[in-house]
Amino acid sequence: MDQNRQEPIRVLQINSGSGTFGGVSSFLYNVYTNIDKEKLQFDFLSPDVTTYGIHRAEIEKAGGRIYELGIKGNILTRKTGLYKRLRQFLTKHRYSIVHINSGNFFFNLFAVTAVRKAGVPCRIVHSHNAGDTNRSRIKKAVFKALKPQLERNATLLLACSRKAASYMFTDKTVREGGVQIVKNGINAERFRFDPEIRKTVRRELGLADKFVVGHVGRFYKQKNHAFLIRIFEKIHEKEPESVLLLFGKGDLETEVRDLVNELGLAPYVRFMGEVPDIERMYQAMDVFVMPSFHEGLPVSCVEIQAAGVPCVLSDTITEEIKIEDSMQFISLTESPEIWAQAALARKGHRDMDGYESVIRSGYAIRDVADGMFKMYKEMYKEMYKGSLAL
Repeated sequence: MDQNRQEPIRVLQINSGSGTFGGVSSFLYNVYTNIDKEKLQFDFLSPDVTTYGIHRAEIEKAGGRIYELGIKGNILTRKTGLYKRLRQFLTKHRYSIVHINSGNFFFNLFAVTAVRKAGVPCRIVHSHNAGDTNRSRIKKAVFKALKPQLERNATLLLACSRKAASYMFTDKTVREGGVQIVKNGINAERFRFDPEIRKTVRRELGLADKFVVGHVGRFYKQKNHAFLIRIFEKIHEKEPESVLLLFGKGDLETEVRDLVNELGLAPYVRFMGEVPDIERMYQAMDVFVMPSFHEGLPVSCVEIQAAGVPCVLSDTITEEIKIEDSMQFISLTESPEIWAQAALARKGHRDMDGYESVIRSGYAIRDVADGMFKMYKEMYKEMYKGSLAL
């Protein structure tokens, strides 16, 4: 590489989603749209199908590249395929910095090992989750034994929350400050409550006189959609003029649709898919409900608070996410009835200035993007002994 050329730092961003634009993808895209691309550029790689399909045109126009490895098969095949194909990819496409973003421990382990073997000098592992719905006793033991290896293969450890750091990395490393916390920043102004947009969207969706319950999340086991439907069943019993809006895609969507039909809720539950204007959809909501089994620090919960929508979340989600007083945490051991009562009690509790609280709490995307640029720049300077004028 010619160290005298004034080219942007180019970082390869890897995330594990397969065609589904979830929280991690949203976070990375938020950062991407707020960086100075003359100084910093991102390329995006997914093991199977890209998560950035809905933003491909914007990314490529801005100079970013999107790569898909097309890895399929069972869990073992996918993990071994990831190691092999990623190492081959990095032998052909040379990067100085690779940033691995996932809440899946084994994905991170296989990916960072391949990245190290490919000779990439700067290897970032970024934890975006704080739990695992399929961890047996044996899996937990293996997980614990392999944490030091994950850390040895990385040159920098990041996490979206303290809870996500503790989940992915060793207690000693977390305790000694070896993990940096990077907040899941958003463009708060974009989500600012607007009564006129609310009226327009509710009219467009035929929701003018409805009590609107919202949820954003991929249809995966972690998100606990079955319990969410049971909660809405109880909400609908008490408030017949209620509607549930579900945003996202995923493997369990058909199963959730079947449950909705079985309970006779089909006229009141809308499967909205992935939308490019989620900020408009938030305006229509009266309450946001997320009974996840675990989360790192969900971007949607930052966005929804910027829109001033009151939230009811499972207490498995880190309280670091709480910005507004209108957020309530409830145990998953409580009945759908209790959850429904809590959701209905939030009616009319909208915070008109939620976006200001989000900014004050350090979630402004511009600040987060600037912080990440400084992080990459320092890594790059160290690698080239400060010879670059960045």
